[in-house]
Amino acid sequence: MKAKDKRQNAKRKVPILVALACSLPLHAATPGIDALKKEVREIVRADATLTQQMVDSIFSFSELGFQEVETSAYVTGILEKEGFTVTRGVAGMPTAFVASWGSGKPVIGFMADIDGLPETSQKPGVAYHGACRK
Repeated sequence: MKAKDKRQNAKRKVPILVALACSLPLHAATPGIDALKKEVREIVRADATLTQQMVDSIFSFSELGFQEVETSAYVTGILEKEGFTVTRGVAGMPTAFVASWGSGKPVIGFMADIDGLPETSQKPGVAYHGACRK
């Protein structure tokens, strides 16, 4: 390839490279890990009271395994209020449910065991073993 052809070829590539460079996010505009951690802490703190109320409510129901009727209704009600689609009675269990929000990827799932255990304390707001409820 002649020098003149190389220069012309390079000149044709410059606008493409400029367009690509402009389309990339600027490093300075991307929040750092410390900023993201701070944002998450603020979100968690903002919901601390609601979170504690939810924990206290779930503990106060004290329902044994496969009998978590109030607990299931309470949790699914909150999820629906927050925009989740709830499917109840999954896996042949009346109190089991799947909650979905959004579409596409990533798909994130978690499971929770929300039944009370017999012979243990279920006092709301108590973070230690206490006397059993009768």
